[in-house]
Amino acid sequence: MRVFEVSYFISMFFFAFICMGIAIRFIMLLLSIAWIKHEKKLIDTPVHIYPKVSLLIPAYNEQDIIVKSVTHVINADYPELEIIVINDGSTDNTLSLLLHAFELSENPGRKVIESIPTQQVKCVFTSHQIPNLIIIDKENGGKADALNCGINASTAEYVLSVDADTHLTKNTIRYLVKPTIHDPNVVVTSGSVRILPEKGYSIFADLQKVEFVNSISLFRTGWNYINANLIVSGALGLFHRRLLLDVNGYHNLAIGEDMELIVRIHRYLIEKHTTYRVLQFSLPTCFTSAVPNLNEMIKQRKRWQKGLLSSLRLNTRLFFNPRYKGVGLLAIPYYIFFEVMAPFIELLGLFFFLSTMIFHTQTFAIGALAWATPFWVWCGSLVFAVLNDWLSLSIDKFLLRGMSTKEYGRLLISSIASLFFYHFIQLYCKIKGTVEYFSTIQTSSRWDTKRKKT
Repeated sequence: MRVFEVSYFISMFFFAFICMGIAIRFIMLLLSIAWIKHEKKLIDTPVHIYPKVSLLIPAYNEQDIIVKSVTHVINADYPELEIIVINDGSTDNTLSLLLHAFELSENPGRKVIESIPTQQVKCVFTSHQIPNLIIIDKENGGKADALNCGINASTAEYVLSVDADTHLTKNTIRYLVKPTIHDPNVVVTSGSVRILPEKGYSIFADLQKVEFVNSISLFRTGWNYINANLIVSGALGLFHRRLLLDVNGYHNLAIGEDMELIVRIHRYLIEKHTTYRVLQFSLPTCFTSAVPNLNEMIKQRKRWQKGLLSSLRLNTRLFFNPRYKGVGLLAIPYYIFFEVMAPFIELLGLFFFLSTMIFHTQTFAIGALAWATPFWVWCGSLVFAVLNDWLSLSIDKFLLRGMSTKEYGRLLISSIASLFFYHFIQLYCKIKGTVEYFSTIQTSSRWDTKRKKT
């Protein structure tokens, strides 16, 4: 009897905890509706003079996509754009393809001043035909090191970092820069990351589209109200260059260099008692490739989880520290409780529920409704999560116009599949990533180079 009661109430508590995390995401989605209205007014405000922006593309073994990606950003609609591609010691034809495609030649006069320490720069290439394009060839040091090299080479007021497979929409850069013009306290902006359209139907790609709309495009905008955004996607992030130099750029040993940088920026500016804002927007958009298969998804999501843990571990003193305001009191605890602990809590809840069932069938007679209550709470949380997906898709469809009616209907239906397998893939990746993070010692950062050719 006592074992039954303990297992029963523990499983109830654990599943209720999961519901709480999903409820917080629901609240953030509701906040995003009000934010989008504010964002549209801000972006519609006219701007006559735009500041110079350096667009950084770190590249390692990107021969399949690099020429197309660079061509795409060369044609970007922005008045004063400096494009810096950092070849981080690629072992394939990435560099030779760039040199040939854009008729680049070595420029000994173009020096890179090492304001942030990086691996050695071997050569700098420029083009007479495309004067705003710069290619840096350097020793391999990882993505963070490549980005730091790009920051060193930049001559602009703002730095925009993107992945090699990122495709910007026409107005993306303008939309990201406008808030910094209207409000000098805005030091970092980011936008939506969407999945590129597939040639054929793929439920695997559709589920990623749903996840990206929910978790990146909309969920993060809710944190704007308390200035507590902790993640600016490496695929699309605009920074004030002076600030990046002040915080010494990206951390070379941080697995998730993008999140670690943002948390460090928060900490640095709060400790300096500076008024600032780090903002996530929904309208500035870029597209990236879907993860092509389950194995690659597991690798990617494990890396994301390790990156989260790495960032939190480097900033443990912020946890529930009122000095750090919304970041320390709300954002850091949320990610610890509901992104790190929640997968284990859900798994333990299932374990205790099964223990309850086994004990019940052997020694205790109670109504089926009573012993099944934790199970229905857990199922209810999964259904609530799907409703969150539907809400985010509806916001995207009717407020952002981010998809066609046909795609909207398809994604609504596809999201139901999350109940049966996608949710459990994410659960597995988070648990596996956490276990691997705490069981290994990080001595270097690695590139994630598995991309689909676009």
